Amino acid sequence: MMLQMARQDVVANNLANVNTSGFKKNTAVAKAFPDMLISRLGECKEDKQGQLKVQSPVVIGRLGTGASISGIYTDFDNNNLKKTDSPCDLAITGAGYFVVQTPEGQRFTRCGEFKINSEGILTTNSGYPVLDSNDSPITIEGEFLIDEQGNINVDGENITRLKIVNFNDLQILERLGDNLLNSPEEPYVMERPEMLQGYIEQSNVNAVKEMVTLISVVRAYESLQKMVQAEDEIMGQAIDKVGSIN
Repeated sequence: MMLQMARQDVVANNLANVNTSGFKKNTAVAKAFPDMLISRLGECKEDKQGQLKVQSPVVIGRLGTGASISGIYTDFDNNNLKKTDSPCDLAITGAGYFVVQTPEGQRFTRCGEFKINSEGILTTNSGYPVLDSNDSPITIEGEFLIDEQGNINVDGENITRLKIVNFNDLQILERLGDNLLNSPEEPYVMERPEMLQGYIEQSNVNAVKEMVTLISVVRAYESLQKMVQAEDEIMGQAIDKVGSIN
């Protein structure tokens, strides 16, 4: 039952982020506990000399002992793009992550829904500055264009370049709030990133598939719940009968 509850939490989180830009869906992977071998104890039979001998145990089959969560894994497949025509919106079309500065240090995101604050600094919707290749906030004053490699041109003059990084093992990334990620390992800078201005990356959650999975999980949970209730009733009846013996 705990396995189904964990799966339900993962699916619910996926559905809650179906409209979150750059969100990558999670999948709960289960692993089975070791099976138990069921055998019938050897029977005693007389041999030709009339002596009793114990026969070898007869294997009946295997008994499953349940399952647990092996891990929660993220599907990092690239998502569909949505055109917005906003110059502050950016979508990474290949691998890589934007780098933003938070009070806790540098964090990473695929969500390119940015804005320019009152000080002219390019930030996330939560107000965290987006960093350039020099690990500095990006100040934009005037008309600007961002090319496919992340070079920022203001009024026709190149001022800086977006910092795009990647990781050797994406599964080590830790989800945080505000659509941000953290990593226990240092990322490496991508020399030739690929991105589009005026687009955002959509979530890769398929709402229909997640709803089907959710229904399956709920039904499995309800079936297990009925089994537990039935076993509890049987145990209760057994206790009552034992207690009624004089």
